[in-house]
Amino acid sequence: MKNTLLLFLLLFTITSIAQPTYPAPKGVYCSCPPTISTVGPGSVDPTVASKTFVKGILVRIGWKDIEPTDNVYNWTLLDNQITAAQSYGKKISLAIGSGPNCPGWLYSLGTQSLSFSVPYSATIAVQWNSTFLNKWTEFVRALGNKYKNDTTIRLVYITNSTANGFEMQLPFNPTPSYTSLGYTDTKVINSWKQVIDTFKVAFPNHYLTNDFHPVNGSNVPADSIYAYAKNKIGNRYGANAWWWTQNNTTYYSAQNSILLNSASNNNFTGVQRAHSGVTDSAQFGAGGMPAALQLAITNGICYWEIWNQDIVSTKFTSLLTNSTTCNSLTGIDEPKATLQKEILLFPNPSINKLQVMLADKTNARFELKIFDNIGNMILYQNELNNSEPISIDISKFSEGIYFLNLIVESKEQFYRKFIISR
Repeated sequence: MKNTLLLFLLLFTITSIAQPTYPAPKGVYCSCPPTISTVGPGSVDPTVASKTFVKGILVRIGWKDIEPTDNVYNWTLLDNQITAAQSYGKKISLAIGSGPNCPGWLYSLGTQSLSFSVPYSATIAVQWNSTFLNKWTEFVRALGNKYKNDTTIRLVYITNSTANGFEMQLPFNPTPSYTSLGYTDTKVINSWKQVIDTFKVAFPNHYLTNDFHPVNGSNVPADSIYAYAKNKIGNRYGANAWWWTQNNTTYYSAQNSILLNSASNNNFTGVQRAHSGVTDSAQFGAGGMPAALQLAITNGICYWEIWNQDIVSTKFTSLLTNSTTCNSLTGIDEPKATLQKEILLFPNPSINKLQVMLADKTNARFELKIFDNIGNMILYQNELNNSEPISIDISKFSEGIYFLNLIVESKEQFYRKFIISR
């Protein structure tokens, strides 16, 4: 009985210690290019890392570049990135990709593969193949042995053999076909379960996450994988979406539900922008990249991977500088949804006039600020009285998304988004 109790206490102590000693990563991280060579800066680009509002860098490295020969590891690429991040005082989110980045020797062991040509041509290991799973989990254990106590790394992505090796989706119309490969949702789910179990043990001191997409046209794997990971890993785990735009929250509605559940229940939830706000603003939907950032904040998603083009662009400097913490955009606290309902703002969308009033706050004095979609304050009115709706002339403002901030009696803050459409 005494030995059993001692064993229990030992296990409890180990479990208690095996938690991150730092808060969940939040704020602006760079969705920077992958690290593929020791020549050049890699993912930790000095032009990005020198920005004070950047909290960290997503470092992506291919499996084949770390284990070029079976059981022979070269950690140089990752070590260099860690050293570079430390020199700028930044943290790292680590994603090691398999899929197209599986090493060539893997197939010489008899690993089953599939090839595809859309949206690019590549060959990947079949995700549920036992040889792949054995060698991939062996690699993950070696990775954990090397970096499980590294505090520059704050987040580790759980990855599998997928279309690009980082996200969840599998290729469309591969050769051989999924039918001939004996595809089932259950095989995909079981593969992910094995990989999740391995990452959990290999990285006991880090936050863990993975991207969510439909798999072979099915939403069942994503739902099952999220439920399993959340249950097995607990408060070190949260969901991620590498497809984040306003438009895609509808297109990937099932995966967006996973994300919202994670944001409501987990310590960590993150998104990666699917496009650059500089070059592909229209791909986001109304309001472009700034509105996508605001949508994440409104949904309680505190970690944002933003393309390096947008980080270095002066167009978004003010926005990103002031969006340094969750629940903050342009330096304004984002209120809970219940407080949002207390603001009467109409019509929305507006054309030339905007009416504003606070419900149930008769005769309250307040300040009003309006910011454009890149964080510039374009209107300020002080000492307003809430006894009747305030009419704001917006006729000189161009079409787009704007943000309204009300500060009531110099203490309560209310925040709403509105649209000017003509």
